[in-house]
Amino acid sequence: MFLQFIQHQNNAWVKLLVSVLIWIGLCTLLLMQYGLNFPSALIDSTIFSLFLLLGFMLLENIFRFYLPTKSNIILVFILPFFLSLIILFLGDFLIKWIIPAAFVDVEFLNSIFIIRGFIILLIFSAYSLMLNFQGKLEEQAQAEEREVKMEQMAKESELYQLRQQLQPHFLFNSLNSISALVKTQPDKAREMVLQLSDFLRGTIQKEANKWIKVDEEISFLNLFTDIEKVRFGHRLQVNYKVEEGIGELKLPHLIIQPLLENAIKHSLYGLTGEVIIEVDFIKKDKNLKVMITNPFDPRAGQAKGSGFGLEAVQRRLFLIFGRYDLLQTNATSHQFTVELLIPQLS
Repeated sequence: MFLQFIQHQNNAWVKLLVSVLIWIGLCTLLLMQYGLNFPSALIDSTIFSLFLLLGFMLLENIFRFYLPTKSNIILVFILPFFLSLIILFLGDFLIKWIIPAAFVDVEFLNSIFIIRGFIILLIFSAYSLMLNFQGKLEEQAQAEEREVKMEQMAKESELYQLRQQLQPHFLFNSLNSISALVKTQPDKAREMVLQLSDFLRGTIQKEANKWIKVDEEISFLNLFTDIEKVRFGHRLQVNYKVEEGIGELKLPHLIIQPLLENAIKHSLYGLTGEVIIEVDFIKKDKNLKVMITNPFDPRAGQAKGSGFGLEAVQRRLFLIFGRYDLLQTNATSHQFTVELLIPQLS
């Protein structure tokens, strides 16, 4: 890597040297066309070419660390003007000092003095404008990059907060159930504690991995439903139907659990018999579609709760995909369905 960097730097210097030599050669030929002899034309071209190169380097270093604002944009033109004056007079002095008086065409040098100064000013002004334009573009790109990073950090922070809220939401319900079972059915309370421990251990281990396969998600949902079955006994039955060939599709970890928890809560509220909840995993085009269907009795009213599960999942989907249309609900006379569409990122 280091050798490649050195080679790249050497190549850059070689290209610069070749470009400078070509420029000096062309300027020498041009001056010779106007009557200067070869030594005088070569010295003249070399001196002013080197001064131009130094001027470019000076302007680049100035505008690399300081970009004028609207209030002092005049600096973009003032700096090239004074730099052009310095190079013009200094170059003219050096030419007359280095070249023997017998070989100096003073009349020619004086005749091109103003024209040479105007050309140098144009070159430096154009380069100054280009540096400032490039600097503004880089500043804008950096600002946009910072904004994107800040938005991404804010999204990740909110996603983390949502996950942290969902886990205690389920945990408190489970602890309340365990508390109720401790005296009446201690064996079931112990079983529920072990299952809850397995479930939480799995969620913690998978915390860093935001996307998991359908098969892995179903294994976590099975742990969750086993815990719920301890609470509700034989009344609860959850059936998972997975379309063939979609086990490799992925979805955000534990995005279905709060929806399933809602389905269980609202199904068992006001119903006395057995409750069957269907969870279907279907491939729709290139996306994953999840349908959760549960029975409910509209005459029994609504179970207590703020609807946090649905809101949290919808917000999480928006933060990940930037869309609000991925979660749909549909209620009939005795059935409630939640449809979740998960676009595949790859």
